[in-house]
Amino acid sequence: MPKISYKKILLKKNKEPITCLTAYSKPLANILDGNVDLVLVGDSLGTTLYGMKNTRSVNLEMMKNHGKAVVSNTKKSMTIIDMPYKTYRNKKEALKNALDILTYTKADFVKIETDHKNVAIVKYLTENKIKVVSHIGVTPQKFSDFSKIKSVGKNSNESNHLIKLAKKLEDAGTKLIVLECIEMNTAKKITNKLTIPTIGIGASNFCDGQVLVTDDIINLDSNNYKPKFIKTYIDVNKDVINAVKSFVKDVKNKKFPSKKYSY
Repeated sequence: MPKISYKKILLKKNKEPITCLTAYSKPLANILDGNVDLVLVGDSLGTTLYGMKNTRSVNLEMMKNHGKAVVSNTKKSMTIIDMPYKTYRNKKEALKNALDILTYTKADFVKIETDHKNVAIVKYLTENKIKVVSHIGVTPQKFSDFSKIKSVGKNSNESNHLIKLAKKLEDAGTKLIVLECIEMNTAKKITNKLTIPTIGIGASNFCDGQVLVTDDIINLDSNNYKPKFIKTYIDVNKDVINAVKSFVKDVKNKKFPSKKYSY
């Protein structure tokens, strides 16, 4: 199976939903590769892997190292890597850091959280041959406390604001737009207005595709708060706990290691 191209992803709009999940390591990259269209190395690794309260302490080196591990083990899916907080505050900083992260990881796209203030940065990056994925609606890097996050696009002012922003970003050259926690009718209007695909997270099935954090859909950490839009498909946390208990029991009863597992 050859690597999916951006052209093929574009052709999926209005025809076949696009799939995207996160990976931060070689094992997950190997599992996801070819099974989803897009693999996202998200700055969600801050809360998911490192136990941070938000994504603001994630730095460029962390994204580069996890990104390289993922991209080097992804041969069929396209890859997206997040630009961390405060790494794209102006055009020159954004280009320097985007080139750094893409040169090191070989990812296909960088993703930046966008609003009307940084549309010009998206345009500058695309003019410099950087493939950009924009992220609108709820943008987590703006929050130090995730419990304060609320969905957006519920009234006409918010809705019109988001629709105009999405169109500006398309005109600026962004390749895909992630819609996070956007009210479904607004998400539908944005998706219908654009010629590029929208990828939803908590933004209804009116989007052209969907993305979730893999650790959430497998319930790797049952202590993590899970928003309304998370669907858990398997309880890995429970299975791992059972495996650990079985190991401890076998060791205490001297059943492990048996001859089979000894030299």
